Amino acid sequence: MDKKAKSILFKTYWTSQGWKREFEADPTDFEYAKSKGLMFDPISMSMKEVKSKLQKLLNIIDKKKITDGFLSSLTNKRLDWRSAIASYFNAKLILEGKREFYRPEIFEYKNEDLNVLNFERIKWSGVRHSDLLYNYLDLKLFEQENISEPTELDIQTFKDILECINNSEFGEYPGKLRDRLKDVMKGSKNERHTIMEILGCCEILEPKSYDRPTTGRHDWAFVEYWRGEDKFNKKIVDEYFGQYLK
Repeated sequence: MDKKAKSILFKTYWTSQGWKREFEADPTDFEYAKSKGLMFDPISMSMKEVKSKLQKLLNIIDKKKITDGFLSSLTNKRLDWRSAIASYFNAKLILEGKREFYRPEIFEYKNEDLNVLNFERIKWSGVRHSDLLYNYLDLKLFEQENISEPTELDIQTFKDILECINNSEFGEYPGKLRDRLKDVMKGSKNERHTIMEILGCCEILEPKSYDRPTTGRHDWAFVEYWRGEDKFNKKIVDEYFGQYLK
């Protein structure tokens, strides 16, 4: 990833105090970042077009590449590689009619800013994994990457994450698991939060019931109703990661 282009992208949206009030890049800087594949012109597409492009991406991206990208991200900090498994899973379920799109009123995207989506993707592993336009951008960029083979440390880190989940106690809320994950993986609270949401999007952290109270104010999406007794979905873990967990 080109460091200058990444810096231009980040400075367009973020400061040391957080989000900027206005998003605007210098035209020359924008053209440079665009030439490096990190920034883009606004895009307009119908939902039919987005789904068609997503289906083509799902057909050409090997599942092993998705798995390898996630595992490798656990130590190389390519958080954008980590995001792809959630986009792959979400798009696949929606296109197969097994998950409803959370914004059924959307028939087309008009002049959408892909740059903010890519910023979120690189900085946090994405925050809009339920959005098909994000899935499209995420998988399109991921498909172009040369993904490294997971190391022994990557694999052990994932095993430790699974063990941490499996050691969850009855009634434990997502926030408690997020706190405990700091003992098995490096990264900030936000990083642990997002990795849980990614695992939730993939139904690895799958709530066994949605008839449960929540904590009021929170920013969980996929794992809001997960509790400690739910552990993790072994079937999906085996399907995606089984070759590394033997």
